[in-house]
Amino acid sequence: MTTVRVTLEADGSLKAAEAGGHAGTELRGGNIACAAVTVLLRTTLGVLASAGDADPDSALFVDATTPGRGFLAFRITGRSGADKPVLRYAARFLLEGIASLEREFPAEVKLLAETACGPNEQRKDLEE
Repeated sequence: MTTVRVTLEADGSLKAAEAGGHAGTELRGGNIACAAVTVLLRTTLGVLASAGDADPDSALFVDATTPGRGFLAFRITGRSGADKPVLRYAARFLLEGIASLEREFPAEVKLLAETACGPNEQRKDLEE
C-alpha cells in the first residue's frame, strides 16, 4: 500500500507532502495506482520548485527528499504572501488527485490529510 500524507497550513495552503510504500505486488512501473501517485507528487513538486522563477515577489522554496525507492517527501521551507494562491491550488490538486485514487484503488492507496498547528497544539485530521 502507498500511504500519502498531505499537510496544510491553517489557510489551506500546502505545507508538506510525503508518500511511502508501494501499491500492489507488481514490479516497479507495473502498478497504475503507484505510478499515478508518483506522477501527482512529482508534478506538484516540479511546479512548486519552479514557481518562484515566474514571480519576482515569490519567496517559495521547497525542500525535497527521496531517501530510497518507494519514498518521496517535500515541504515548503520558504514562502511569501505572493505564494499563497499557488500553494492553495497545489493543496487542492494533491488532495483531489490522491482522494480520487484512494476511491478507485482503496486497497492500494491511503490518503492522510491534516492541518499543521502551532507548537502547543496537536495536528488535526481534516476529516474530523
